[in-house]
Parts: sequence; C-alpha cells; structure tokens
Amino acid sequence: MADSKHFVDDAGYGVGALASASFATVPGLLLLFYLTDTLAISAGLAGFIVFLPKLFDVFVNPVVGRLSDKTRTRFGARRPWMIVGGILFPLAFIATFWTPYSGNTAGVWVAVSFALASLTFSLFVVPWSSLPAEIAPDTNARTSMAAWRIAFLSIAILLSGGLAPLIVEDAADARSGYKVMALTLGCMMMVATLLVTFFGARRSQPGTTLPAPAGGFRASVGVLKSSQALRAMFWLVALTEIAAAVSLASTPYLAKYVLGDSGAVASMFIFLTVPLLITMPVWRSIAVGRGKRPMLRTALLIYAVGSLSLVALTAFPVDSRQWLAFASVFVVGVGFAGTSMLPQAMFADALAYEASTSGVSNTGSMVGAWNAVETISGGLGAATFALVLAMTGFISTGNDSIARQPQAAILGIVLGASLIPALAAFLAQYPLREFNLSEAKVDLATQGAN
Repeated sequence: MADSKHFVDDAGYGVGALASASFATVPGLLLLFYLTDTLAISAGLAGFIVFLPKLFDVFVNPVVGRLSDKTRTRFGARRPWMIVGGILFPLAFIATFWTPYSGNTAGVWVAVSFALASLTFSLFVVPWSSLPAEIAPDTNARTSMAAWRIAFLSIAILLSGGLAPLIVEDAADARSGYKVMALTLGCMMMVATLLVTFFGARRSQPGTTLPAPAGGFRASVGVLKSSQALRAMFWLVALTEIAAAVSLASTPYLAKYVLGDSGAVASMFIFLTVPLLITMPVWRSIAVGRGKRPMLRTALLIYAVGSLSLVALTAFPVDSRQWLAFASVFVVGVGFAGTSMLPQAMFADALAYEASTSGVSNTGSMVGAWNAVETISGGLGAATFALVLAMTGFISTGNDSIARQPQAAILGIVLGASLIPALAAFLAQYPLREFNLSEAKVDLATQGAN
C-alpha cells in the first residue's frame, strides 16, 4: 500500500480516521434519530439542532487552520493543536448523549454539547488533515495516505455504525444504551487521537511547514480565487458530503420504518463497510495508473446508482425488502470508497501544488475551510432529510417506542434516502470537470520545489 520506508508512518496517519470517522458517523447516523425517537423532539426542531452547531465550523475551522499555519514549536505546527482537540472533543461527544432531560430542554443540552464537540473536533481534524500536503513527497504518497485514511475510516464505520446501534439495542432502555455507546466510542476516539498525534504525525517537525503568507485570510481568499482546482474541490466536497450525510441519517429510519427491523441498522453497515474495505485498495491502484479524476467520476456514478435503487423498496412487501436494501447499500459502499478517498488525495495534491508554486503555506487555512464545508454540508444534508420527514408527516416518539407512521412518511423516508444522495452525486460531476491538475503537473511542481 505504500513504500516500505513510509508504511508505518502512513498507517499511523490513517489511525486518526478511527476518531474522525467515528465522530462523523455516530452523530450522522444516530443523533437525529436520538432526538426524534428517544427525546421526543419534533423532526423539524431536531433537524435545526443537528444543523445549527455546524454553522460555527464556518468560522472556527479556518481560524484553527490559520493559527496552526503560524504555530512554531519544537513539535512542529500541527501536533500541539491535535493533542488538545483529541482530548477535548471525545469528552464533549460523550456529553451530547448524556442529557438528563427530555423534550426541548434536552434539545438545548444536545445543541450546546454538540456545538462544543464540533468546536474542539476542529482543533484535531484541521491540523491532522493538513499533514498529507506537507509531509508526503509526491502524488502517489498522498494517495497512499488517503488510502490508509479510508481503510481506517472503513473500520471506524464498521465499529461505530455497526456497534453503536447494537449497544443501544441491547441496553435495558434507549437512554441507557446511548450513554454506554457514547462512553465506549468516546474512549476509542481519544485513544486514536493520541496514537496519531505521537506516532502518525511524527514526520511533522519544524521545517516541514512553509511560512504562512502575510495578509491573513485575505491572502487565503486570494489563493482560492486564483486556483480553479481548489474551487472545484470545494464544490465537490460539499455535494459528496450532502450525499453521505443523507445516506447516514436515513439508515435507522429505513431499518425501523421501511424494513420493519431496527436491528437491521448493523447489517446495513456491514454491507456498506465490506465493499469499502475490499474496493479501497482497488480504487487506489487504478487511480495511480489511470489518474484520480476519471476514477472519481466512476465512483460518483456508482454511488448514484446504488442510492437510486433504494426507490424500488416501495414496490416490495415489507418482508421482502431487506435483501434489496442490503444490495443497494453494497453498491453505495463501492462508490463511497472512491468518493471518500479520491477527493482527499486530489485536495492534498492541489494544496501541495499551490504551496510549491507560491513558496508559502495556506495549507491550514484551506484545510480549515475544507472541513468547514464538509461539516456544514453534512449538517445541511441531515437537515434536508429532517425537512422531508417533517413535510411528509413523520411522527416523533419518546424513548425509542414505535409509532405507526402515515404512508406519506414512509414514502418520504425512501425518497429522501434515495433521491437526495443520487442527485448530489450526479451534480458533483460538474465541479469535477473543472479540476485542472494532472498528477504529472503536481509532481513536477512539488519535486522541483524540493
């Protein structure tokens, strides 16, 4: 997967995805469902609660990136921020699911805790995501680091997406289950952040980060305006994150109300994760030979087809729907492996190219803005799905009890879970056409600078 010289370092970098992907997956999968079906909060208000904390990321992430660009310590620019965030955000994540209240008061607790979790998560994820553009020597090395990241992302999805619902289901009641789940996964996240900070980021030393340019955020905006490749990647990540967020948020609703089995959530995540693990090395290998952009085009198409096939669930009786759902999710997983790995590597290539041609580093600022776009797009996706639920008459319940949903709500769940991700994946093809950096062009610039 990588040259033997950097095998351990690349794998150590990827371990960070156990924390980042778990933090993205569990709230994306369960937070909206927790609010509507355990805390009895209306779907519209629950969507607002999920989306509101994401707004802070628009301002916080670029600030964190800019500050880490300017940081100079004997441990490098990124690692001090990573350790602070890596300790704090798992604690705030745990608090999100430990509210002693119900109803709207519980909503305030969740909104505040989740906002703090998002804020402190930025301290970890922005510096961590900046590393490939700075410490990888060429495009293939950045692809390898992205591949390791997605490999551990797959494991994180399996652990958090498969284990989290099982922990909740096996508890005496839903509230207790969510508390145990949050404590278990929060501890895992903290261990992963410490491992990546002390081992995976050890190549990030004084001298690996170019000086930050004068001009502050105005200089960063100037870079974005002048770089067609970076602008294309920002639009692309926004659309792919909307697709992924809706796919995640809709899963427990599909399992409970469309398949008639809440326990099917874990099975659906197995069918998502298996193709991630199997096809991720294939995507990497073909991308190295044929280029990342054409392979990403293929991955987006596969993702859209898998999502669209969920529409067929409405044509089958309840007892015949599971295997169609599993097959659709499997296809989505094949596409998701590519749409997760390839944009990360392409973005790192674009950052490395800009730094090499300008001689200064806006990496942290750009990664901060990228992560802000990721999180707010994810929040927008979940909020859009919640809006579909509200418009189709979805009935919220308390402590994970089951309400008889109107047929319009069932149809809304299926159409929201299928059409929104498929449309986002199709639209992502347009900014992809604007990405104008080839691997050869990037390597010529970065290796010449070195």
